[in-house]
Amino acid sequence: MRSFLRVFLLGIFLLVIGYFGACVGLKDNTSEMGQALNQFNVLTKEEPRYVKIDNSKAVDEDGYGNYEYTLTSYDQNGGKHPIKFTGMGKLKQDHYLKLTTKGTYVITYQEAFAKNIPHNVYEKLNK
Repeated sequence: MRSFLRVFLLGIFLLVIGYFGACVGLKDNTSEMGQALNQFNVLTKEEPRYVKIDNSKAVDEDGYGNYEYTLTSYDQNGGKHPIKFTGMGKLKQDHYLKLTTKGTYVITYQEAFAKNIPHNVYEKLNK
């Protein structure tokens, strides 16, 4: 019975270590699996990120006008992160969006104006 308990506890320990390892390893992963894990990742906090729309990088994969964007986003401190999200229709070229994210999982997006974007982030979006 003691050996069963040891094996059981070792299995639980390995699952916990694997979960936290995946959470850390997939934080900036834009795959469907990475986004799904980030949605429930306890190590990743919700944070705003900013993007500038580039329609040359938009793809209408399903043919129904839902464009998938793969862009570079910047956090409040100017840290660079890949991001992938679906827009409801084609978004306005060169407009800015403020994304509410959890890792690479996009919770919401809304239009942002230059005056509301941190200065260092605004400069990086316009390089």
